[in-house]
Amino acid sequence: MVTSLYAKQLLAFLTLVGVQSTAILLFKLCQVNGKYNFSPSSSVALTEICKLALAISLHYYSLKGDKRLFDGVSMRMVVHYFGLSAMYTINNQLSFYVLMVADPGSLALGKSVAPYLCALLLQMTGQLINKLQWVCVIIQCCAIAIIQYDTCKNRGVLTDYAYILIAVSTTITALTSVWNQLVIKGFDVPVNLQNAIMYLFSSLIAIGFFFHEQHAQLEKKQLGFFEGYETLAMLLVLFQAFHGIAVAFVYKYADAIVKNFAASSVVALLFVISAYFFQQPTNLHSWCGIIIVLVTTYCYMNIALKLDSPAQVPGGIKDEKERLLEEAIVAESIDPKGSSLTTSDR
Repeated sequence: MVTSLYAKQLLAFLTLVGVQSTAILLFKLCQVNGKYNFSPSSSVALTEICKLALAISLHYYSLKGDKRLFDGVSMRMVVHYFGLSAMYTINNQLSFYVLMVADPGSLALGKSVAPYLCALLLQMTGQLINKLQWVCVIIQCCAIAIIQYDTCKNRGVLTDYAYILIAVSTTITALTSVWNQLVIKGFDVPVNLQNAIMYLFSSLIAIGFFFHEQHAQLEKKQLGFFEGYETLAMLLVLFQAFHGIAVAFVYKYADAIVKNFAASSVVALLFVISAYFFQQPTNLHSWCGIIIVLVTTYCYMNIALKLDSPAQVPGGIKDEKERLLEEAIVAESIDPKGSSLTTSDR
């Protein structure tokens, strides 16, 4: 059973790496002279609509004739997904503007900090991770700092504005990752049905964003909802939709930390591509950082993830609390001289 679960975790991880790296690269390839020929807000809306269609199709297929389409859905879960939808939509819009001032590799590297934030948030919610997992997370964050720091200029390789946008996007990514994981694992509802609810809200919010943008900038020429969608733009929508589905399965079989470690593996591909195709400057300093990131990701996925968490290890935190509680109970039933104070003794 453990081997089977790990195989699912690894498959979900590898799928997410492939889809995410392609999607981020398409973000950059779709730009023409630093701008998009289509409306970013309409792209987000179309992506959410595609996700909704995929989720509904997968849910209907998984029922295999069962007519209970909304079995287990509660108002509390719906409210959770409304909040998540709003956060995801804002972050998706932000990604377009981040990639106007940063290269794909830097965005992926910046978001690789998210595992550390996720680990802290999960720790607050009671999900403990083992010591090797913590070591991997911290080393990776240090490696990212190495890659993003220009020793010659004594500053980061990007502008302060770019780092602010990446920081905001990374924080939203960490918050939504942990929140989504807790909701998916906290309700006994099929994951595709949960996705369908979230993507329904996301579609409505994204469409609202598009029309708000149209109304707010009436003095400027606005792109139509379907205007400018050539092959690359349509592929971007498709891979963004696949990305959403892949993330949900990582949450189901693994956790938010694994989801964000996938971004670290994307680094290897995007860093090389950014260096050779987008003229992003590199040096030995940054390449050493890349190697550290990749080795740490390998260590986490192939060693640390297989180890038990502190709550599962014999003598771990939970067992220690139980032991102390048992000792306290025994101590209360023993008098100072060491004689048992049972009911019959009294």
